[in-house]
Amino acid sequence: MISLVEWNDELILGVSMMDEHHEKLIGILNECYRALMLHDHHQELEVVMNELRDYTHYHFETEKKLMADLGYQESAGHLSAHDKFTDMIAEFHARFAEGESLVAMDVLQFLQKWLVGHIKNTDRAFATFVKEREAA
Repeated sequence: MISLVEWNDELILGVSMMDEHHEKLIGILNECYRALMLHDHHQELEVVMNELRDYTHYHFETEKKLMADLGYQESAGHLSAHDKFTDMIAEFHARFAEGESLVAMDVLQFLQKWLVGHIKNTDRAFATFVKEREAA
């Protein structure tokens, strides 16, 4: 099966909930990529974009709660990054609803760069904090 991003050890943070959510998000990214490869991808892409919006909301709310429960000092910047992501997804949805044909490529480029970068950097820092708190 063709994938844009392979789930691999570089993306595993060692916090099972986060890793499960991130693997699911990478899966949605790859579904979006496969939908784009289809000749008539509009309906498939709509389903994938809705799933992305809904699952991202669930994932971000779960992380937000965990940050609050553990007293994560860097939560403001982390949550700000989530808000910017959510705003971009809303913009993509609006462009898609207006029938813009190139929005799918923009979604893929944004997701690939943002999601992988966020996991490897921002979420890695949070995961390190979570693991330190669990060990204490």
